[in-house]
Amino acid sequence: MNQRILIILAVAGLTITVSGCATKKFVRQTTDPINQKVADLDKRTVENAQSIGQLDDKTGKEISRVDEKATAADARAGEAGKLAGDALTKGGQAMERAGGARSLAEGGIARTGRLEQYVANLDNYQPASSKTVYYGFNKNALDDDARKELDELAVSLANTKHFLIVVQGFTDTTGAADYNYTLSEKRAESVVRYLTTKHNIPVYRIHKLGLGKDMPAQAEDKREARRLSRRVEVKAYMLPDAPQGEQVASAQR
Repeated sequence: MNQRILIILAVAGLTITVSGCATKKFVRQTTDPINQKVADLDKRTVENAQSIGQLDDKTGKEISRVDEKATAADARAGEAGKLAGDALTKGGQAMERAGGARSLAEGGIARTGRLEQYVANLDNYQPASSKTVYYGFNKNALDDDARKELDELAVSLANTKHFLIVVQGFTDTTGAADYNYTLSEKRAESVVRYLTTKHNIPVYRIHKLGLGKDMPAQAEDKREARRLSRRVEVKAYMLPDAPQGEQVASAQR
């Protein structure tokens, strides 16, 4: 009886042992592929994460590069806008200068027309009055008699609108020609200065010339001839009488 129990127990134990081994083997066979798949999945997850990180890094660099290009483009656009604004400003200034040049040209044409009219009128001027003032030897300063003569000439022209004055200086025949040219010019200049400063005669109405000893005065006595040669001849010329309206129109042309 006891032997049969022992045998049964032994068989039962062996069955349990064999069953346990079979169960472990089954578990291993079942779980190992799963574990392998999990490991593969983890590996791929890590690789994907690395790829995503690399992609993020590349994307960040590309975005930064694009931003830099956009910033540079904005800067170039701003510079181009500034250059365009400067160009417009310079264009406006050029147009203003062109307009000013045109105005000056038109004014020049008008003045040229008036000058041509003035030159044409020169042939129409007629002698009006004249004075001769005299100087001491080697002198070019006006004396009282000379100033009196010039005062009378200026008074005769006080109410005249269109006149010219020709001032010619002379010397005697003593001395070098170049020296006498300079002296005659100084004598003529003394007359011009007096007429412009004392009587406010516009200088553009006065024509001055120094002739030196080229045209000496004539006299029977040589000493008297030399005295008369040390002179300045002042001659006034006027246009013929015309109605006031015509004179104004002539001055405006």
